[in-house]
Amino acid sequence: MRLLSLNLEDFRNVVNASLTFAGDRVFFLGPNGQGKTNLLEAIGLAGSLRSFRKSGMDGLVREGQSRSQSFYRFLDDNGDEREVFLSFRSKGEKILEVDGERINRLGEHLGQFPAVTLSSRDFRLIREGPADRRKWLDLLLSSSSPEYFNHLQGYTRALRERNALLKREATDGELLAFEQSLATHAVRLYSLRLSAIPEISKSLTRSYLSLTDESEKADLAYDPDLSLDSTEQYLQKLADERPRDRIMGSTRKGPHRDDFLFRLQNRDARTYASEGQQRGLVLALRLAEFFYLRQALARIPLLLADDVLGELDHLRKANFRKLLPPEAQVFATGTAYPSENESAIWETFQVTEGTFTLA
Repeated sequence: MRLLSLNLEDFRNVVNASLTFAGDRVFFLGPNGQGKTNLLEAIGLAGSLRSFRKSGMDGLVREGQSRSQSFYRFLDDNGDEREVFLSFRSKGEKILEVDGERINRLGEHLGQFPAVTLSSRDFRLIREGPADRRKWLDLLLSSSSPEYFNHLQGYTRALRERNALLKREATDGELLAFEQSLATHAVRLYSLRLSAIPEISKSLTRSYLSLTDESEKADLAYDPDLSLDSTEQYLQKLADERPRDRIMGSTRKGPHRDDFLFRLQNRDARTYASEGQQRGLVLALRLAEFFYLRQALARIPLLLADDVLGELDHLRKANFRKLLPPEAQVFATGTAYPSENESAIWETFQVTEGTFTLA
């Protein structure tokens, strides 16, 4: 997948930008606060319709404007040009068109224009609670598997309904009606996560070994809230937990409480990894995401690197450049090039107050 051009209107601090990309290595160069990350954010929206910086669309439309619009022109891996049009307000409907046809369901679009973002914000995946890790995993698996997306939607709906019934003290019979659906989706989510995480972990291990010249081994470990072998098993668990769930007004057990752990040298990276090691771990995770999507979708994702290379030590920086997939189009940002004498390998845009000038 290649992004050939982007027209952007009223997005964050960008009034109007029209950019054409000729190369596979594109660098947005400029001081902080000028709009470099905003452009990466806009590129990522084409595939997932969500920002990698925040939840929701609040703040993405330029101040004082009612709507933002963007038009993307891609070249897919079969050599065909594809067009994406996206228009949205801070609150309210999004208008999405692909090749001139309106797309009304997110599930029809996820995975069509994949992009993987590497950002310093990824530290939260190690340091924060399980909610961010689940959100990352759900987006990755939803983008690569319509089956996963459908089960996730079904589970979320059934969970919301059961929680509402618990709050209004519904009967066991009323609860059971939603528990049947909840259990069906829960068991399938557990199974799909159980098979996906070891594959992601293998790729992370390879990338991290390369980043560290094979001096340290890292991996991921699935930490499910429950091991779910059958719908009957989960239905029995829900029945057993109903008295406590009624008191709490929510469903306390299930895949919505799952987690996965980063391990370094077989120890929990949250506790034992240094800041430099954690930087390496999240970069390795994002590279694992790239390779997982490429395999699952038979498409080459874009790579969006938001000011991450300059934060690495010399060894990891040199090894990371070697790890960048040569087949991927890479968009990177920084206040300077990651190292000296790199300007020749990048198609560079100078960024100043929301304007982009080819250097």
